[in-house]
Amino acid sequence: MAPLTSTVPVRTCIGCRRRDLASSLVRVVRPAPDSTQTVVVDVSRTLPGRGAWLHRDPDCVSAAVRRKAFGPALRDRGFTVAPDDLADLIVEITETIP
Repeated sequence: MAPLTSTVPVRTCIGCRRRDLASSLVRVVRPAPDSTQTVVVDVSRTLPGRGAWLHRDPDCVSAAVRRKAFGPALRDRGFTVAPDDLADLIVEITETIP
């Protein structure tokens, strides 16, 4: 008999590359092409499109920007988050309600 597996979703943080429960991560999505935002924090986790997952830790957000992890995670190699937008993104992610 095979062991029972958990049905709780597990995702990988694009900043630190650690796997964690989806409930402890924040989902970000690529904005619409005409948007001025770099990424959109999906608090409800229901926005359409490809998403990436991050811990609410500023170090994880910084690491994701430094490693240029947003483009590959969102399947758009040309997509980057500018370091200037990093402060706003950190505030938005760390203030989201779990």
